[in-house]
Amino acid sequence: MKITILCNDSAKDGFFSEHGLSLLIDNETIFDTGSTDIAVKNAEKLGINFKRVKRIFVSHGHYDHMGGLLYLLRKTGEVDLYIHRKALIPKYSETRFAGPSYNWKDVEKMSRVHLLDGDTVIDDFEIINKVRTNPDIIDKRFKINGIQDTFEDEINLFKDGVLLTGCAHRGIEYILEEASRRHGVHSVVGGFHLKDSSTLRIEKVALEFQKHGVKVVPLHCTGKTAVKIFERVLGEKCILKNAGDMITI
Repeated sequence: MKITILCNDSAKDGFFSEHGLSLLIDNETIFDTGSTDIAVKNAEKLGINFKRVKRIFVSHGHYDHMGGLLYLLRKTGEVDLYIHRKALIPKYSETRFAGPSYNWKDVEKMSRVHLLDGDTVIDDFEIINKVRTNPDIIDKRFKINGIQDTFEDEINLFKDGVLLTGCAHRGIEYILEEASRRHGVHSVVGGFHLKDSSTLRIEKVALEFQKHGVKVVPLHCTGKTAVKIFERVLGEKCILKNAGDMITI
């Protein structure tokens, strides 16, 4: 699998960064869209042919994962868009709206929208939505309908031994547990939302990665402390990449 990092919180020289995530998988699939048009700008720098893109997956309803959707759709033309139906329920960080700024009706005009609900298989991708949830590890600032958001809308992708996560709000350890119960996982790529987690929890996650023998590509919201711990515990199996990088895994 070839993964091109179109958007990330850090970028290689000559590329743009922002708080967000967008990955191009094997030139035909986009997973998440970043916050703004940064994914498009970086893709253009890389000479990406948008017309080869067949589908877009959105991991959950936060702006840093679906904010750039319209910019990408203007380049790809009408493609299949897969998103959990609960991702369209307004999300908040405390009292601040945390969803995208555009009108969803514009997305429906520009793409073939498929609303997901639970686990399914799309082409060669398995959607993993149903995972064990521990509300205690989910950031309590995130709200939906006035109560803590437990991210029932969050989808993760699995293909060819690779697990891809957008933010892993529900716990990267639980997502890996579920994916490994079904399949052999050799690599985990994406945001792990450990930037505000305790060192104790991060150490436990690192040991889980080590136990499963997986390669790890930590991006976006994983956090600097977690990356340092992963480097120490996992050694060369912790692979550091930035926006503008490509990796075959």
